[in-house]
Amino acid sequence: MSSSLESQPSSTLLLREVLAYAGATGPDLLDEALEEALSEVSAARCRVYVLVDLARPVDDPPVAGALVEVGQPDRDARLRALVVALPHRGRGLGRRLLGDLLTEMRADGVQLVRYRVAAADPGTFSLLGSSGFVAADRTPIATCRYDGPAIEALAVAWLVREL
Repeated sequence: MSSSLESQPSSTLLLREVLAYAGATGPDLLDEALEEALSEVSAARCRVYVLVDLARPVDDPPVAGALVEVGQPDRDARLRALVVALPHRGRGLGRRLLGDLLTEMRADGVQLVRYRVAAADPGTFSLLGSSGFVAADRTPIATCRYDGPAIEALAVAWLVREL
């Protein structure tokens, strides 16, 4: 049964937390980000979330995933990765994943979420901006694109959102 996600109602999507450790099975789309995070912080500070479609076979891979590093104290968090599987992109799943994730973090007592985004990733930059994230200095994110090597210094920005 390989049904299209487009034909499935959004109520069949579920955000699940899975174990975060090197070699963990399941969230393959987060392997690289998880490996990097675990080289910098303990697994106890990492949380992996996957968006699964309950209408699909149980052994199907997640349609999207996120990696969160919980700060100390737990009131702040760093969103380290937000990924939608290639065959499922362009269907609003990134927005759904981010919305469900922010709701989950708010319920866990997180008050501030940070994300380091590259200007070369306009899709993520736009998604976060439309979801209430602002530049770290608290100014609204400008919707713009920089082209050319002269702007290399502006290639990365920290975006934050209070919950």
